Amino acid sequence: MLWIYDYPNFLVGLFIVGLMVGVALGGHRLFRQLVPWDCTEESNALALGMLAIVAMMLSLLLAFSSISVWEAYSSAEAAVTAEAGVSGELVRDLAVYGGPKAAAAREAVREYLREVIDSEWPAMAKGGHSEEAAHKFNAIFRAETLLEPRTSREEIMLGEIWSKTNELNLHRRGRLNAAKGSAMPTALWGTLMLGILINFVLFYLLPVKSFNDLLQGLYAGMLGLTLFFIIAMDRPFAGKVSVSPMPAEEALVSMQRWDDETAALQGGNAALKAGVAKAARN
Repeated sequence: MLWIYDYPNFLVGLFIVGLMVGVALGGHRLFRQLVPWDCTEESNALALGMLAIVAMMLSLLLAFSSISVWEAYSSAEAAVTAEAGVSGELVRDLAVYGGPKAAAAREAVREYLREVIDSEWPAMAKGGHSEEAAHKFNAIFRAETLLEPRTSREEIMLGEIWSKTNELNLHRRGRLNAAKGSAMPTALWGTLMLGILINFVLFYLLPVKSFNDLLQGLYAGMLGLTLFFIIAMDRPFAGKVSVSPMPAEEALVSMQRWDDETAALQGGNAALKAGVAKAARN
């Protein structure tokens, strides 16, 4: 069903709403032709009572499904934001640690984020992941194993670096788990579809009248809108309504800003030292 996420949202929404209204109204007329019985007023009242009960149960099921997919979407978004934030913190910790080996580890973090944006995001839209991004992530660990603290300060910093790296791994796993598949289990989808079908059949027991068509069409349209919301949110990294890689992109920009500011400060300090030395000579 991933093909549905390749189309614009308004087309998908119109298709689902139109399908539900078509099944409701067209199915009503077809049912009345195939089962041409005339219900008494007592039978119609009983059908309306059953319809109210089933509609209430279906509404609760739709509400539960909507909340489930929204929570899954929010969790995926939170994992992406946390992963980007921890990446920025890790790069700063490595910069404070200092040295060429720490610089190599910092570059490994950057390469990992670039690979996540370039290759893993498209793969997650299809429920997969990027092997190259996984290799880049392992490269961070390998680069950090080369760090050898020489002072107590560096030992403390290295402990913080490893803590941040393990936290980064945790958020990466959360993001990939959210991308693996549907937040709605197959059993729940089946129950939902069966509930909608039963709801429509109870409507079909009522006579075909303009007022009944209006009510049934509005009801089917609302069901279609709710289903569209569930489908759009069901896979957080697929479709037009999806979790953006912007936090990772902003983390890369922030890393570059840190480097630029550090270079400017070092240049200013160097100029100040040169000026002091020149004044001392004079």
